[in-house]
Amino acid sequence: MSPSSVFLPTAEGDLTRQLRDVHALVRSTFAFVDRIALALYDASTDLLKTFASSNVDAVTLAGHQVELARVPSLAVLAAQRRDRVVHDIGREFGSTSTHSAWLQARGYRASYTVPLYDGTELAAFLFFDSKTAASFTPAVAAWLGRLSRVVARQLLARRRLAGGVLGAARVAIGLARARDLETGQHLERMAHYSRLMAHALAPAHGRGDEYVEDVFLFAPLHDIGKVGIPDRILHKTGKLDADEWAVMRRHVEIGERIIDTIASCGGHDDSGALRTMRNIVAEHHERCDGSGYPRGLRGDAIALEARIVAVADVYDALSSRRPYKQPWSEDAVRQQMLAEADTRRLDADCVAALLAAADERRRIAQRFTEPE
Repeated sequence: MSPSSVFLPTAEGDLTRQLRDVHALVRSTFAFVDRIALALYDASTDLLKTFASSNVDAVTLAGHQVELARVPSLAVLAAQRRDRVVHDIGREFGSTSTHSAWLQARGYRASYTVPLYDGTELAAFLFFDSKTAASFTPAVAAWLGRLSRVVARQLLARRRLAGGVLGAARVAIGLARARDLETGQHLERMAHYSRLMAHALAPAHGRGDEYVEDVFLFAPLHDIGKVGIPDRILHKTGKLDADEWAVMRRHVEIGERIIDTIASCGGHDDSGALRTMRNIVAEHHERCDGSGYPRGLRGDAIALEARIVAVADVYDALSSRRPYKQPWSEDAVRQQMLAEADTRRLDADCVAALLAAADERRRIAQRFTEPE
């Protein structure tokens, strides 16, 4: 079977599972390929992050991230848009990086690395590793290189799913003047705050790197249903009356319908990524004490990803300048977030995870600051 004829079923929506299927296919021809791993690249932070992998020994490297600038060998591959074969990892690399040290500790000897692109932008690296030295001959590398393009299409299709929906929402609602959605900077901060919490909490909830990136990817879509709210309500400068508030709350229902339409039209109904997206849209206004809407869910009945996004949204609202308010001080924000956790409106673990990452929060706020 040629790599170009491989079908990766998007209905599963789980790139980790799909990568295992690809790995099984590869090993049917090249049994010495002991590991395939996909690491995502975030240009806004220069971070390369573990995402999905398939390992014969079932031991994975998870929760690892590093600035690409700190890995010159990979930075060169990205800049030159070329792949790389390493015949002996220990001899050629030593243990200069966490990744290289981990590979050697697990007995890996050889590797084949392919940078993946979205147009001209670096999107990810795909790693093929073997515990047999000098196993990636030119013929093997050529075959795996063709397979890599199939994996790249699958990865980018899901990234574009969120990007396309978000882009459509921005156009439809007129993001520049929609006060409730704020600006693209607000959405960027929310996404990064959400990723901080997801990264900290995922292991305790049995979630992996793919889940963390899904939360990061889909957090900006939380209020997509506001595309269906009339301008007279969405743009109202004063307080909403009871009838207007009832209409505003319908944005959750509208958002759910939008996500369901995307899922059914795109064949993604059983996608784990789509479930995460839908939970964020459907439940980000729920509160752990049952006071939220639209269903009045409590505690763990609210999806973890929705609890995460709720905390990110509240934190950014308090800490950022809005047309009607100045940003709160860091101490005031902290006290309010802790109070929200104490009363069980916001998830206490999510609040603790976000507040614990003070340096990261500061860097996010600085990088995505609002223009004057």
